[in-house]
Amino acid sequence: MKYVTITANSYEEALRKAEEEYGKNIRVHSRRDYTVGGGLFTRKRGKCDLTLYIPQTDVRKEKGRDDEAMLEFEKEARTPDPSSLSREERLNTEVYRGSLEKLTKAEKILNENDISEPLYTFLLKDFSLEQKVEMEIAGRIMDSLLLKGNMDNKYEVLLGPTGSGKTTTCAKLAISYRQSGLKVFIISLDSYRVGSFYQIERLTDALSIPLRTVTDESMFSSALKEAEDYDKVLVDTMGLSKSDDELNLKLKGMLNNLNRANSEYIFIASATTKGEDLESLYGIYRSYLRIDSMVASKVDECSSIGTLLSFSYKHSLPFVYLTNGQRVPEDIEKAESISLLRYLKSLDLDLDRFEHQVRNS
Repeated sequence: MKYVTITANSYEEALRKAEEEYGKNIRVHSRRDYTVGGGLFTRKRGKCDLTLYIPQTDVRKEKGRDDEAMLEFEKEARTPDPSSLSREERLNTEVYRGSLEKLTKAEKILNENDISEPLYTFLLKDFSLEQKVEMEIAGRIMDSLLLKGNMDNKYEVLLGPTGSGKTTTCAKLAISYRQSGLKVFIISLDSYRVGSFYQIERLTDALSIPLRTVTDESMFSSALKEAEDYDKVLVDTMGLSKSDDELNLKLKGMLNNLNRANSEYIFIASATTKGEDLESLYGIYRSYLRIDSMVASKVDECSSIGTLLSFSYKHSLPFVYLTNGQRVPEDIEKAESISLLRYLKSLDLDLDRFEHQVRNS
């Protein structure tokens, strides 16, 4: 009897190749499943080594090979008897097989949540068998999250396109800060949307929060002087435009009046925005301003916030708040790991129990 090994991408393919090479008289001795690849930008691929034995005379009859050719073939194809594999090698075979199954399930979950690169690769790298797939993904997402913006700064500048929820977020933050005992002052640069201004004006009037609308650098400077004795100054800006460089430069000019060292520039990113549109909008703002952190807005209007998680990871932007409704100020909360996990699909976890485990670990 002679041992030879056939390598293919699957057991079925290896068996077919063996039968084509040696005929139906082959006998399978053992199989070894494993993976190859798995670098930073490549996926792991399944492989199968099928070890079999065959009568030497049958092989030569069927294939019509001369002695020299047969000896060369056996030299290249022969592998040690699988029974000689070490315990570590056998264990690795099982680990690879299980990892491949887990990886397939993990990829499905990430795709359902619109997770994109480079977060996609980070979450899948070196997947293990230590715990269930959903728990593994949840833990890795928590490791990837940035959650520490500098919210102790006096000035908070809210940036984002029209419809992203800037003004509503501004009102929620103002009232929340006021309820916590801080003196709050609002400066609105968004004089182009009269309806949104009246909305926030009614809310601030009811709580005696000063609100000033400015249209140029001189008015902005005056408003900042008026706000010198306040604890928090919220600046609600107009949306920038790809085609309106004059407006964009005007916004940058006004914001240059702020003490940058004591200011937090916050990008309001709607969970309903497509990834490519989010990247385009962010690119416009980054052309004029430095952005420090982000708010995940309108998370109640989408099935998953995977796009925002990918965006935050790619640009190293910490989440500072998330908004999940229209009620003011109730529907806003500080961004925490568990609160963000709640807006992902297919994790199938008891997040209350998971939160308890995390807090007590």
